[in-house]
Amino acid sequence: MDYDSIIKEQMEELDLAELEQIMEDAAQQSNGIFSAVSTDEIVQSFIDGKPLFDSEVLIQNLLDVFLYEVKAGLILGVEIISLCIVIGLLKNFSSSFGDKPVSTLGTVVCSCLVITLCLKNFMVTYESCLATLEIMTKTMQILLPILIPLIISMGGFSSGGILNPVILGAITAFNTALQKFILPLVFLSSIFILINSLTEKDYVSRLAVFLRKAAVFFTGLAVTIFAGLTAIQGLVTKTADGLLVNTARYSVDNFVPIVGGFAADSIDMVLSCVAVIKNGIGVLGIIIILCLLTAPVLKILAIAVIYKLTAILAAPIATKQIADSLNEMGSAVITMAVVLGLCALMFLIFLTIIISIGGGTLWK
Repeated sequence: MDYDSIIKEQMEELDLAELEQIMEDAAQQSNGIFSAVSTDEIVQSFIDGKPLFDSEVLIQNLLDVFLYEVKAGLILGVEIISLCIVIGLLKNFSSSFGDKPVSTLGTVVCSCLVITLCLKNFMVTYESCLATLEIMTKTMQILLPILIPLIISMGGFSSGGILNPVILGAITAFNTALQKFILPLVFLSSIFILINSLTEKDYVSRLAVFLRKAAVFFTGLAVTIFAGLTAIQGLVTKTADGLLVNTARYSVDNFVPIVGGFAADSIDMVLSCVAVIKNGIGVLGIIIILCLLTAPVLKILAIAVIYKLTAILAAPIATKQIADSLNEMGSAVITMAVVLGLCALMFLIFLTIIISIGGGTLWK
């Protein structure tokens, strides 16, 4: 029996319908950046040595989606700039005619409208981040029950037994921390930024910056701790499992008379096929995470560009508080993209560790 037959037979025993459905949904959510691929296509690309995606087409798709999101965000920029022009006119009206109460009231009303637009847009971005985080977490929770048994079937008893609770615990804890603590910090910082735009003095802008930096710091710290612990556990258990598999193979090869060498080669073949399937499913998981991440991050960065540009344009015509608040809102939106990117990075590290396990134990 050849490699292709063994791989096909083993693939038929796996239930990958839910995972591949997520792949199709993620490809649609990527707005055409990625095309849907199946585990069979990934495994076949391993065998043929061909790339799954054309890098030039992928870069062009990324650029097209980013420009599309910038154009879509121009409506928000035009609305904010229009209100800033009104604020500037009211300031000039007050200077020319001395009707300060009317001018002040009009400025406050326009500032409140700017805050409403920014807050509405930020809420959409915030909910998009939460939804993306939830789908990525669900994907990892579906992948692990498929990948861990494959690791164990390759002789990775220590790796499978230890990494399963470690990674599941890390994913659950990290997801809870992001939803209940880190992302609300970013949201709270944006509220302080918008409140500060209504005051003449700078009361809470430093607090807003502190909360934003704290969110990034705690996210990076959590990624470092969870990924580091998982990597150390993976290296230790991989060594132990490699010794176990190689010992078993040596025993079969040398102590089983007549057919020992043939049996050892057959074991190598089966384990190698399992490794190909495991790596194919792991790569599918990586592609899904990238599909889920790319479009929201590009949209967030496009919104950040709009905020930064409107802050530059608003500086000479609106109040200093409005211009500074728009600039800080851009920074807050970028912070959300950074937090989401760090979350995806941790998931990608987990999948990379799983893919690497078992590779060194299969070949003579």
